[in-house]
Amino acid sequence: MLEKELIIKCKNGDGEAFRYLMLNYKNKLFGYLWRFGKDQFHTEEMFQETLIKVWKGISNYNDKNKFSSWLFTIAHNVAIDYIRKKNLILSVNIDTLKSNPTQNIHDDKFIQKETVNLIIEAVDILSEKQKRVFLLRQHGELSFKEIAKITNEPLNTVLSHMNYAIKKIRKQLEVKYELR
Repeated sequence: MLEKELIIKCKNGDGEAFRYLMLNYKNKLFGYLWRFGKDQFHTEEMFQETLIKVWKGISNYNDKNKFSSWLFTIAHNVAIDYIRKKNLILSVNIDTLKSNPTQNIHDDKFIQKETVNLIIEAVDILSEKQKRVFLLRQHGELSFKEIAKITNEPLNTVLSHMNYAIKKIRKQLEVKYELR
């Protein structure tokens, strides 16, 4: 079933359609919220809160806007509110991208894993605004225009945050790998 059809059914109170609609976004949404929650419990709490807000607000969704932008705006606001309420520090959980311990680790997989860990550590040192833009772009796969709308910042500011984020990440990797 097409996303638009699912949304129409959701607006008419169809819970099964809502379940199917959210299944399409579950992994990306959970991955985005994980970066704010730091662990399974906090992330699941934010995820559930996001689903509740989406369900309650779906009747107000304007189909002239991209659904994923609307969804990630809600998730973004839930994460910010949650952090404020729980006084959590934004950080990236290095364990999130570790491979399954039962797998055999080959040299190339080890190098890839180490690179991923270095990138995660580099993201962790970004300012809060740079981190938000970077994560919305990477995990939400949103355009810069959509990110500007979500963060309520001018497009040029969002682009600037991303530019500085990339430069900081690149610099961290250069230091770690001693590249010049």
